[in-house]
Amino acid sequence: MAPLPPIAVVPTAGSTNEDVLAWGRAGAPHGAALRAERQVAGRGRRGHSWTSPAGNLYLSVLLRPPVAPERLAGLAAACGLGAVRGLAAAGLAGEVSLKWPNDLLARGRKLAGILVEAARDEAGETFAVCGIGVNAAHAPRELGAVSLAELDPTAPSPAALAEPLRDQIVSSVDAWARSVAALPKQDGPLAPILADYHAHLAWLGSKVVARTPAGDELCRGQLSGVDAWGRACLETPRGPRLFSAEEASLRPV
Repeated sequence: MAPLPPIAVVPTAGSTNEDVLAWGRAGAPHGAALRAERQVAGRGRRGHSWTSPAGNLYLSVLLRPPVAPERLAGLAAACGLGAVRGLAAAGLAGEVSLKWPNDLLARGRKLAGILVEAARDEAGETFAVCGIGVNAAHAPRELGAVSLAELDPTAPSPAALAEPLRDQIVSSVDAWARSVAALPKQDGPLAPILADYHAHLAWLGSKVVARTPAGDELCRGQLSGVDAWGRACLETPRGPRLFSAEEASLRPV
């Protein structure tokens, strides 16, 4: 892998994703990244605002995988696997799992969230930004979250964690993009990484409840996995059910 650009650091950002999306539209390269010591307008999935106090890691990475736009549905999973590897390299090997579709858990509690957003640059080329927020020093108790400091008092600081995390995300995305390029068109974009994804998937084989974005219950069943298009697969008394990330989120029963 070619050397990546240095990570830019700012004391405060509105949203690192918004800033890096602007970089991408202006033509910034694959692997460019921004870390903020705090955010004042951080956001998560479905536009939810996110508390971003100083002491945690707020990092956004610009990605230009050479894949067709319709394949980008697999990008978030590739980023999640890269984040797991980055945290493992920081001393959390075996501690971190993936909560479909976009969170990282440690000991069953939320450690980090990932938000992947796609856009087009001024040349009309598609790119994406992977934003990740890691609870390093602080974790919102009301959300049942956990921090790196609780897991390991010797865990690296946000400044020390940013580069290995960025590098592993980029490496994971690059490997995924190479594999996807060789796929038949009818195969889903998660196909090359599905086994690895399942190896890190939280609650696999356990009972979960699927809820709408508004919190209404859709159904309960056993999480049998995620398909090659990124949909959660639940085995229910009425047969299998598939849910996209836009339709549902999962919670353990």
